[in-house]
Amino acid sequence: MPLKAGSKAPDFTLMSDRGEKVSLGSLKGFVLLTFYKTTCPTCKLTLPFINKLHEFYGDGAKVFGVIQDPLEEAREYASELGLSIPQLIDAPDYDVSVKYDVQVVPTIYLISPQNEVLFAEEGFVKSSMEELNSKLAEITNKEVNPLFEDVSVPAFKAG
Repeated sequence: MPLKAGSKAPDFTLMSDRGEKVSLGSLKGFVLLTFYKTTCPTCKLTLPFINKLHEFYGDGAKVFGVIQDPLEEAREYASELGLSIPQLIDAPDYDVSVKYDVQVVPTIYLISPQNEVLFAEEGFVKSSMEELNSKLAEITNKEVNPLFEDVSVPAFKAG
């Protein structure tokens, strides 16, 4: 079972696709982590919406993809999907995925500046994505992103 809302998010340090070491402890503010693999069809559905959240709320919340694939695959996949979110490489040992008890991908966490998990979801659940969108709007003092405007998405897709 993944971490639950209200639990403490473990600290971690990973290398980004941009060659920088990133640790949860060094990030100030709210952090959105999406764990995924390039071979996951549900991730391919989810990540463009995570990217929209990043582009809309990115100045008020730091958004990262935590990829369970090597660096070159991460770069190719981000390019293929047109992602602008920074990628954190959790391969080959999946140390952070283990710390966060990720059992399916995608798994999404919103973490407070005090490292409290505010939101946790596995797979793609449209209503949960809308809830996440609302939480990000609230914490960034912005209007809600029209995330699913003009697109048809399923209500649920298992990871």
